[in-house]
Amino acid sequence: MIAIVKLEEATEREKMRNRVYLSNKEATKFSFKQSPETFKVVENTLVKPQKHGDFRLLEVTKTSISTIELIEYIASVLKIKEKEISYAGLKDKHAVTTQYLTLPRNISVKKFKSSDRVNIKEIGFCDKPIKVGELRSNSFEIVLEDVSQDEYYKIERAFNAIKKNGFANFFGYQRFGVLDDASLKGKKISEFGKGSKNQKSRIIVAAYQAKYFNEWLNKRLEISKNIIDGKKDNITSSISPTLLKLINKSSTPFKLLPGDLGFSYKKGKKIFETVNNIEKYIELFDNKKFYPTGVLFGSSVRFSASIAGKIEREFVDYDFDALRGARRAAWVSPQQTDISFDKENNKVTLKFTLPAGSYATVLLEELLNNKLV
Repeated sequence: MIAIVKLEEATEREKMRNRVYLSNKEATKFSFKQSPETFKVVENTLVKPQKHGDFRLLEVTKTSISTIELIEYIASVLKIKEKEISYAGLKDKHAVTTQYLTLPRNISVKKFKSSDRVNIKEIGFCDKPIKVGELRSNSFEIVLEDVSQDEYYKIERAFNAIKKNGFANFFGYQRFGVLDDASLKGKKISEFGKGSKNQKSRIIVAAYQAKYFNEWLNKRLEISKNIIDGKKDNITSSISPTLLKLINKSSTPFKLLPGDLGFSYKKGKKIFETVNNIEKYIELFDNKKFYPTGVLFGSSVRFSASIAGKIEREFVDYDFDALRGARRAAWVSPQQTDISFDKENNKVTLKFTLPAGSYATVLLEELLNNKLV
């Protein structure tokens, strides 16, 4: 019988278990308080503006307001329903963020007056409303404070290590709320079948999925660390020494296992493949041509197989069908990186781009080798 991790157990276990950090071996020190002065993000959309179309494409820059609050505000000003406004992703509240929205063409934004908090620019049209997830990546600019000259060199080395090695694609604390209780509400909503009635409920239910994903990912990092260190656990003990040696040849800290389900891109399309030849997929993974994934359980989702599948199914609620299931990359790498030091003000500015859905704050936690909150 497959063991199912109940949320209460998962919550308690996360309190007891230290998160495993494998990307960067050198812990750093800095101060970071998320605010519009220290956190900026720009959405890199997949939607190309056109001269004609049934929907208006809007570029919106907002300050100190969440995406959900933004939609409520725009809807109230234009006197329209919130569901008529579409977006690709949720952006942080305590930040300056630029993202893209769509509205039906018959809705004019002329009534909307831009302010310091919200600036709307109509950049063209498109044939369909923008969908959640319809973005290529997000570009970040983050300021770290209280950094000495010596500490800057440590941060620079750590940042370069993360650029080289990649990092674990945990959901950030923003997904759960500061009190980390959104997933508890998610469980209640899923039990009563209310998860898909409105966008706010869907966000809370998605936090429930994310909670389990983070638990699974940390478990895989524990196993990866044991493989690197040559330590035995229930999983490594079940793998032959020859196969373990082959797995450990990977230069990437996250270690692939037989049955892992990941994706590669072929002619621009995401194609999912099961790891059935460790040597082949290690080479692809190390060269950033294959991306192992973990499950966001729900309806109509595909699971990994073999040893990887056995681990994955320990972190599944089979009664959950409030949202459609999906797969999420377990390991990601920052692109377009840059780091600079303001010696006079003891500040470090980091610039980098992450795949859609990845959290900049998780990268900062990798720098610290500790959680931000």
